Amino acid sequence: MKLENPRQLDAMIKDESLPGLVFLWGEDAGGVIRYQRKLEKLAVTAFPEFNSSRFDGRFSLDMDALSNAVCSLPMMAPRRFALIEDLNPAVVSAGDMAKLEQLFEERPEETLLVITMHTVQPDFKKGDKGAKIAGLCDKYGAACAFQKPGQAQAVQQIIAEAQRAGSVIGQGEARLLSEYCGRDSLRMGEETRKLAAHSPEGITREDIEALVTPVTEARAFDLAGRILSRDYTAALGTIDDLIFLKETPVSILTILTMSFVDMYRAAIAKRAGIPDAAARKALGYGSAYRYEQAVMNQRKFSLPALEDILELLAEADSRSKSTGIDAKVVLETTVAEIFRRMERP
Repeated sequence: MKLENPRQLDAMIKDESLPGLVFLWGEDAGGVIRYQRKLEKLAVTAFPEFNSSRFDGRFSLDMDALSNAVCSLPMMAPRRFALIEDLNPAVVSAGDMAKLEQLFEERPEETLLVITMHTVQPDFKKGDKGAKIAGLCDKYGAACAFQKPGQAQAVQQIIAEAQRAGSVIGQGEARLLSEYCGRDSLRMGEETRKLAAHSPEGITREDIEALVTPVTEARAFDLAGRILSRDYTAALGTIDDLIFLKETPVSILTILTMSFVDMYRAAIAKRAGIPDAAARKALGYGSAYRYEQAVMNQRKFSLPALEDILELLAEADSRSKSTGIDAKVVLETTVAEIFRRMERP
């Protein structure tokens, strides 16, 4: 059966209807790993060295060893646990796929077999091997998807984790940290605990900016922050860092443009007297932090100035996609021109 969220998995655990084959997948690696551990703890009640087997799914599977682990009887315990961790479908041959299906169908009731996939995501539209494995688990057991938490949920997770770790963090700082972590629940937990150990008296924005490496998209949005703070050297340094991280100049320019589009939308909404929450919802911003930053930053520009910069960015986008033009030079020249225009009275 297909489960849309882990709450359905919790309900099955509670009413003891959990099937013996469970597939956990999704972009929220932290959620996948958390439930993987939860299911192992549920299944392995005694002699874990005999009743628990793990296989690294990133490499070719030893199907004979897997079959023996799944089909062996538990030792002095009601259940066995077998795990294929972070399966890469590309390493599963056609022959192994057939053996997996047979194993899924013939798996003894005493074994809980869990398969996780988070580094590689199944492509259900194309029906790749990952989608086929998900379909088999859906047929013979349960497949549960783990999506990244929304921003409000991510903020609450970070605040709660900071409290458990003996520190505190404000909502604004938690929003920033969630953006830096790309709302990956595993990384949010790790970074929150690290920050709490560093600042037990309270986690500040300065702590986050100094100690947490933001995901690439967050770093690209940071470029706008460097420009707004009128730090030309830092802006060019951010561009170099992003290119070192394999981000293309065209994608950096796109995200920089998004930052100024955010400011332009916020400026229009402000002048129309639309409340921030209503404007954010109407404009489709899932990230409250991103829109709040736009509301704050748009105050530094007149509406004509924002329109002027957006026109400049549109021209730069067209030039950067033209044959024979160095996109990095276009990006750096555009940033320099934005600085020059910001100096106008």
